[in-house]
Amino acid sequence: MIYIKVKKITLSAIIFILLFSQIPLHTKVEGSGEQSSNKSSVNLLNAASILQDKYSTYLDEINIAQYDGNDIIFNQVDKLVTDQSYIDKFAGQTVVRIEQNEEVTLKVDAPEKALYYIGLTYLSDGQNVLPTQMEMKVNNEFPFYELRNLVFESRWKSPDTNPKDKYGNEIVPQPIKVVDWQKKFIGDSSYRTSEPFLIYLDKGENEIKFKMIEGNILFKYLELSSPQKLPNYQSTEVEGSGFVLVQGQDIVYRNDSSIRAGALFNVDLTPYSADNRVLNYLDNNSFKRPGHKVEYEFEIGQSGYYFLGLDYRQNVKADFPVFLNIAINNEVPFQELRNYPFNYVSKFTNVTVHDLETKENIPIFLEAGKHTISFAISLDYIKSTIEAVERLINEIQALSLEMTNLAGPNVDRYRDINVEEFIPGVTAQLFSWADEMAQLYGNMSAFNPTVDDIGAFTSLKIAEKQLRSLASEVDKLLVRKNELATGTNSITAYLGNLMQEINNNGFALNQFYFYQDPADIPERIGFFHKQFSKVERLFKSFGNQDYAVDNINPDHLQVWVNRPRQYIEIIQQLIDEQFTPNTGLKVDLSIMPDQNKLILANAANEAPDVAVGVNYALPFEIAIRGALQDLTEFEDFDEVRARFPEGLHVPATVKDGVFALPDTMNFWVLFYRKDILDSLDLPVPETIDQVRTYLPELQRRGMNFFYPTAGMPGLKIFAGTMPIIYQNGGRFYNETIGRTALNENNAIEGMRQLTELFTIYNIPYDVPSFYQQFRDGSLPIGISDYFMYNLILNAAPEIANSWDIALMPGVENATGEVERWSAGGAESNLIFKDTNKSEEAWQFLKWWSSTEVQIAFGNILQTTYGEEYIWNTANMEAYAGLPWITAHKNVIIEQTEWLTEVPRVPGSYMLEREISNAYNSIILDGQNLRTAIDLASKRINRETSRKLEEFGYIRNGEIIKHYPNPEFTND
Repeated sequence: MIYIKVKKITLSAIIFILLFSQIPLHTKVEGSGEQSSNKSSVNLLNAASILQDKYSTYLDEINIAQYDGNDIIFNQVDKLVTDQSYIDKFAGQTVVRIEQNEEVTLKVDAPEKALYYIGLTYLSDGQNVLPTQMEMKVNNEFPFYELRNLVFESRWKSPDTNPKDKYGNEIVPQPIKVVDWQKKFIGDSSYRTSEPFLIYLDKGENEIKFKMIEGNILFKYLELSSPQKLPNYQSTEVEGSGFVLVQGQDIVYRNDSSIRAGALFNVDLTPYSADNRVLNYLDNNSFKRPGHKVEYEFEIGQSGYYFLGLDYRQNVKADFPVFLNIAINNEVPFQELRNYPFNYVSKFTNVTVHDLETKENIPIFLEAGKHTISFAISLDYIKSTIEAVERLINEIQALSLEMTNLAGPNVDRYRDINVEEFIPGVTAQLFSWADEMAQLYGNMSAFNPTVDDIGAFTSLKIAEKQLRSLASEVDKLLVRKNELATGTNSITAYLGNLMQEINNNGFALNQFYFYQDPADIPERIGFFHKQFSKVERLFKSFGNQDYAVDNINPDHLQVWVNRPRQYIEIIQQLIDEQFTPNTGLKVDLSIMPDQNKLILANAANEAPDVAVGVNYALPFEIAIRGALQDLTEFEDFDEVRARFPEGLHVPATVKDGVFALPDTMNFWVLFYRKDILDSLDLPVPETIDQVRTYLPELQRRGMNFFYPTAGMPGLKIFAGTMPIIYQNGGRFYNETIGRTALNENNAIEGMRQLTELFTIYNIPYDVPSFYQQFRDGSLPIGISDYFMYNLILNAAPEIANSWDIALMPGVENATGEVERWSAGGAESNLIFKDTNKSEEAWQFLKWWSSTEVQIAFGNILQTTYGEEYIWNTANMEAYAGLPWITAHKNVIIEQTEWLTEVPRVPGSYMLEREISNAYNSIILDGQNLRTAIDLASKRINRETSRKLEEFGYIRNGEIIKHYPNPEFTND
C-alpha cells in the first residue's frame, strides 16, 4: 500500500516536472545544509520575474552617468508638444492641459546621454478630490515599473474657523482645495524613496508621453535637473532669547485632504478643555502614510541661529523610529534633516533635532521675517527591506505552489516523505530564507540598539523561526506545507502583515518651536495638575454624553446611527444646515450601542424612531416580529424605492411589505493585474469557463485565480456561494419557501461548477490575504468586494495603475447573454412601528437617501478623512456623482444591474450554514456532490418547517398559509 502511494507521488512529481520544466528550484549548497549567500537562489517564472523591472533593478543595471550640469527649464511648453490641441491658456500663461484618458507627447532635447531628474510645474484646476494620476513613457516604453503610476497631489488648506457641533465640540472642518502652481519631480508614488527618479535620456531629441489616468493637470514648465548633494550642518554657538511656538493643529497646507487635526482630553496639549472636545494636535491617524506632508508658517523676530524642538508622540512603530524629511522654505537645509528619525514614544515628548552621532543640537539660521516649515514622512532607510520582504513572499508562495502540485491539496499527516528526493536543495533554501530574514531583522535592530527586540518587526522574527522549524523537519514539509503560504498563521501571512504595518507611520504633533535659550522650552504639566484633570474628567463623564442614546429630547426625532462619531458629526452638521431649516424638524442623532440589541430595545420601549446603518439582514429579524413600519404604506414609497438597485430590497421584504431602505451597498467585481495579464496576452475573462482556460497558463507560472469563498474562514456566506448558482439559473427557494430548491438541477450545476474550481482546477481553497497576494502577483486575478477594493486602492500604492476591475465573470445562458449575478447587501435604514413620528421619520429617510444629500455627505466625508472613507451609497444616481475613480465607478454601476440578494426568510440562516457545510465536505472531505446537497436540503427543510411553525405558518404539521419568496414578490 505504501509502495502504491509513493508511486502516485512520484507520478505527480514527473507530471509536475513536465508541466513546470521552465521553473526550476535549485540551490547551490556548500558545506552544511545552509546556503553560502544571503540572496535566495529560487528561479521561478512567476509574477516576480514578469515584473522584475523595478526602479531599483533599473538603477543597478544601467551603466550611465548622472547629469551634473545646470538645470534646464523648458518654459515654452507649446514648442514641446506634438499636438497643439493640448495647448491652453491659464491666467494669461501658455500651458499644456491634459484631461482624463488623454495622452500627450512631448519632444525634449537633452544635452547629453545621462540620467536626469524630470520635473513639472503643475496645477490641477478640477474639483476632483482624488490626486491626479498619470503614467509616463520615455521613447515609447516604460523604463521601469513605477512609471506606470505617477501621482501629483493637490494642496489643501483649512477654513479660518473650526465648526462646532450642537454640544459645543469642535469638529474637523472640510478642507479647501488650493488651485496654485507647485513644482514636483517625477518620483515614486508609494514614496519608498523621497528622491526623484533618475531617468535615462539619449543625447538629442527624446519622446516623453504622459497619459492621464485620473483627474486633470496643467503644466507650464518642464525641467531637467541633476541630483544636488546636501551640505552637512556646521556647528556654531546659539545665543539670544528668540522663541517661536507653533501648534500642531495649525496646519497651513497639506498634500492630502485627509491630514487633519485631532481632539484629545490631554492636559499636556494646547488648547485643552475638560468640558468639550477641542482640536489640539496633528492627528497621527491621518498623518501616517509615506509621502504625507504638512506645512506650517511662522515668523522670526530677529535673525540668528535657532534650535528646532518638537513635542510629538510616535506610538505606532514599537521600538522603531518614523522618519521625516524636514524642509524650511521648501528646501531641506542639511543632510541631517533628511530622513530624520523620531523614536517610539508612548506619550507626548519634547525632543530637539540633533546630530545622531554627536548628540549635538543642530543650529538652523533663520532671517527675520516669515518662513515655512514642512514635515514629510519617508521610508528611504527601509526601502531595501520592503523589497526584500516582497521577494521573499513571492518565492515562498512559489514553493508552496510546488508542494501542492507535487502532493495535492490534502496530504496524509501520518506519513513522512523525503521532499529532498523530489525537490533537491529545498532544505538549504529554507535555511537560506531564514538567514536572510535574520539579517533583515538585524539591519532594523541597528536603528534601536538599546532594545533586544524590535516590536515593529516581530512578524519577521516569527517567520524566521517558523522557517527554521520547517527546515529542521523537512520530511514533514508536505504535511506542514500550509505553514508556508496558506492560512492566517502562515509565513507569508506574517510577512504580508508586516508589509501593511510598514506603511503605517502615525506621527502626532502637539507643537514645535524654534528657540535659542533652553529655558524657553515648554515644561510639562505637573503630576498633581494631571491627576486633578483626570478626576475632573471622571466626574464630568457621569453627566450627559454627546450622541448618547439616553441623551434625548422627546420633542425631537430620535435617530440611532450605527457608525463612528466622525460620520455622525457630518450627518448632524448636514441636518442642522439643511434638513431642520427646510422642514422645521429637529433631530437628535445617537451612536448606536449595539445593533443586535435593537429587538431588546424595542421590547423595552426604548427603541428610537429611526435606525440608520444596520446590517442589511437585520430588518427581517425585527420585521417578522411585527416591530417595523411597512414603508410601502407611504404614498411616495415607489418613487423613493427607485433610487436603489431592485435586488437590494429583497432582504427587507417580508410577505407583501418592505421594511427598510438600503443605505449602502457592497459590490463584487473582478480584480485583475493589467500588467500581468498583458504580459501573458490574456484578455479580461467574461465567463467562468474562460477563467478555467486561463488556469493552466497561470499555474504554470506559479500564479492562480482567487474565488471569494477562499477568503472566508469557516462559514462560507451567501456572497460567496450564491453567485455561481444564480448564474446557472438556480435559486434557493421557489415561489414559496416551504422546501428549498437547492437540490434542483440548476442549483446542483452551479454548486458543481463552484466546487470543481477547487477540486479539479486546483485554485487555492484557503487564502489568508488576497490583498497581499494580489499585490505581489501570485494571485493576479480574482473576485472580491468593496472592502478589498478600498484596501487595494489605499494600501497598495506600488501597484496603482497596474490593476483594474471588470464585471464579475458569469455564465452564458441559452440566449448568449452572460449572467453575472452577485450579492450586494451592506447596511439599511428602518423606522420602528411604535414611533409616534412615522411621517417625520419617513421625511427624514427620504431626505437622507436623496441624491443631493448623499453626494454632499460622500464628498465631505472623503475630503475630510481621506480616500479610505469612500462612501458606497446605495443611491445609484448619487453614487455616479461621488469622487471615485471614474473608470471603476462605471464598472461598478454596470455590475449593479446584476446585483441581488438571497431572501431573508424564516430559517434562511440554516440555508446559509448548510450550503457552507456542503461546500466544505465536498472540497475538503471529498464527499459526493449530490450526497452532500441531499443531506443539506433535508436539514434546511427541517429547520424551515420549525421556523414556519414558530411564526404561525404551520400548525400541527399542516401548512396554514404559504410564506412567499420575496424574490418573486419583488419581480
